[in-house]
Amino acid sequence: MLHDSMGRRLRRPWHWSGVAAIIMAVLTSLFGIQAGLSIAAANKPLEHEVRIIVEGEQDYNISQGTVDAQLAGHPVRSSIPLTLVLTDRWLTGDELLRGEVPENTIILSSQLENLEQDYDDPQFSEQRFDGAGVDYRLMGSEEELDDASYDIAGSFTKNVSVGHGPKAVIAAAHTAAVATGDTTPRSMLFWFTVVGASAMITAAFFARSLSFRRRWSSRHRRLAAAQRKLARVVLDLEALEATYYATAESRRPQGFTKAWSQLQQLSLSLARREDAVVSSVFDRKNCLDQTTNILLSEFETDARKLTSLADSLMGAGSVHADLAGTGSIFDKLSTPINDAATKLLIRLENAPGQMVRGTDIEQLRDALGSLLQAARGNAQHSVAVQRWAAAEKELAQAAHRIIGRLRHYPHGKRPTVEPLDESLDDLRATLGLGAASAKGALHRLRVANSMTRAILGDTLDSDRQESAPKPKKSGKPAHHKELVRGTSRLVKYGLLAGLLVASLICAGLVVASLPQAPKATYEGSGQGMVLQIDDKAKLVDESEIRRYMHEDFAERQDLLIAVRDAESYLEFTRIEGSEYRDSTPQSVREAIWRIKDEYPDRQDPASGELDGDLTIIPLLITDAGDGIMPGLISGAVISGEASWGSTSGWDYGSIHESKYPAMEAANAAEDFAVVLKRAGYEKPDYNVSLLYWMLEFMLFFSVLNLVQVVQYLLGATSRFSRFSRGSRSVQRSRRKLEQLALGLEETQINAVAVLGAISSGRADEAGQRLFERALMMAWREAEELSTMTLGQRLSQGYERRTAHLAQLVDLLGERDADVARRAKALVVASRGAGGDAPAPVKLA
Repeated sequence: MLHDSMGRRLRRPWHWSGVAAIIMAVLTSLFGIQAGLSIAAANKPLEHEVRIIVEGEQDYNISQGTVDAQLAGHPVRSSIPLTLVLTDRWLTGDELLRGEVPENTIILSSQLENLEQDYDDPQFSEQRFDGAGVDYRLMGSEEELDDASYDIAGSFTKNVSVGHGPKAVIAAAHTAAVATGDTTPRSMLFWFTVVGASAMITAAFFARSLSFRRRWSSRHRRLAAAQRKLARVVLDLEALEATYYATAESRRPQGFTKAWSQLQQLSLSLARREDAVVSSVFDRKNCLDQTTNILLSEFETDARKLTSLADSLMGAGSVHADLAGTGSIFDKLSTPINDAATKLLIRLENAPGQMVRGTDIEQLRDALGSLLQAARGNAQHSVAVQRWAAAEKELAQAAHRIIGRLRHYPHGKRPTVEPLDESLDDLRATLGLGAASAKGALHRLRVANSMTRAILGDTLDSDRQESAPKPKKSGKPAHHKELVRGTSRLVKYGLLAGLLVASLICAGLVVASLPQAPKATYEGSGQGMVLQIDDKAKLVDESEIRRYMHEDFAERQDLLIAVRDAESYLEFTRIEGSEYRDSTPQSVREAIWRIKDEYPDRQDPASGELDGDLTIIPLLITDAGDGIMPGLISGAVISGEASWGSTSGWDYGSIHESKYPAMEAANAAEDFAVVLKRAGYEKPDYNVSLLYWMLEFMLFFSVLNLVQVVQYLLGATSRFSRFSRGSRSVQRSRRKLEQLALGLEETQINAVAVLGAISSGRADEAGQRLFERALMMAWREAEELSTMTLGQRLSQGYERRTAHLAQLVDLLGERDADVARRAKALVVASRGAGGDAPAPVKLA
């Protein structure tokens, strides 16, 4: 539980995407359950059979027996118990319009027209409607009730209009089963898309929420680190004040007093600003905005500066006030000087011949020892600064003499001299020392190292690390960086827009590849059609019919063109005010069934139905030679959502007299081919537009989540990070550090017990302390580099740090090897002291 400085509880900010992700996760689970149930239901047959009851006297060879015979061979299954009652009476308004019929029952009237009667007639009957009355409990709304009633009645009527009897009742039962069945989509593609899109949206919300939490946690860690630094300084403020006032006013350098004033002002400023920064970081709306980031960055910067001031003040105060612990302060100044001097000594001792006199090398080593000894002095603290400064001056003079010797040798291009680090100038100022300059020991030692490398080449392993090309630092101005950031945002939005467009295109291609509702193509030639013409007068030619035929049949289909005299089969009536004639529904119906009955050999004796692959096209020729096609007579059954097309002749008695009888027959055959295509098409049980958008969301968020997964992997610290750039260099450095750590005890013996025992051993004994400290620093750096994320390892800063670590480890190894070599030489020389032969040494 978190609290601010006033004791008030701080609540971790949350993002709306987290709540949305939880809601979407619940919805995705529900979608998944529904998908499993729907797909499982689609893979098993429907549980119930539709029961058909025939009541009253029926035409068209329909009876309970003929219907049962058809059901025996072609049972109609449904998802619920369903009863279809075919009655010869008309329906009431309550039955037809409001669905007030027995439960799970559909009443279908075989009457083809409404009963015409006068409302004032005493015999007026409520039963006056044709159609189908559907149980209202089976439908979800009045609109669905009306649609189901229309489809069931239409299925019966239109199949009767093409010559069906019992099969028309079966078709109505099948349409009823479809209309009242479970409307839940059962397509695997649909549910895969719905669940996939929902899961992708859930993952996107979760990723957004995790991103918010990760970014906020990063800022909170930065705030906590800055608060710890401030708290440490505040807790040590009394000790710092005691250190300051323990120093006599006459012995306080100007930089020392200035640092104390800055420390007081900065600590007070940070303490006042702390609550404002904490409130901004814990504010849900503003915790991640730029203003909060600026406040936090300034707070961090000032906290680091405050810590640096406190450390410098404490260290300088320990010197000026004659307190213990002076050595560790001077070690910070001595470490870079020791590293440069050690490199130079190793180069010169390994140089061929007498490039530099031995006395110069010894003077350099003695001067280094004096410097390191002054850094660890425990007595006379009041003169510690003067002693260290004098030792530094002596070392600078020794380095200057060596530079003078090296100028006499020819050399190639000199390596760049490393610039002086200004970070230690504050510490030097608080100690009363001048800033590091070109005449100082550190700069002259680095110049001498550069000249030696130019003469001898890269003789050290660390030289090769320095020679390796380093990534260039960007020197672009601030406005250029702002321009780059703006460009990167435009690129990001452009990529998102491109991804959205690509997802739209891909989703469109997938939806377009789904089976489409068949349409008339008018590109065929009558393929699959077996044509027979019953025309005793030879009025119609088969070649003409085929010439006008522009559709094909998917399977073999027998078509019989029954050519008859129009005046003998139809009753004609003149349309008032028109030259065209019309007929009556009753006349058209009688003509169709009369022609069907003229082919008893092509019918089933029991049911009176035509063969399933036979279709009769009545073509009635008028006295004027015109052709009339009143309707089809077919053995095919159309049910469900399929349709026979227009049956205006059967319903209204409408006819069309064509001057081209062969073309009229061909058009009828084309329409029948399209009807068969549509009959074989199953309309999707889902909304295609919904599928399109679900696919769009799934594709878009799938790619987006893939990018986020890659970003997560780049931020991970798992095993695959070892294959990133610079990882091998870190591993090599770690192995070398392990070897140095294992041999640390031997190094201590060589540097302290062996070399430290001679008169010039002060530098080796003091240098051992710096060596161990540098070894620990290298260990910490190696550990930190090893735990960096893959994304951090791809940055230029990581490459620079790995190169610096490798150079430091090589330098430590060279120093360790140099100490071991000189200790061994000293031991061997000591064995032969006094002119005696060295005695053999037993190791066991």
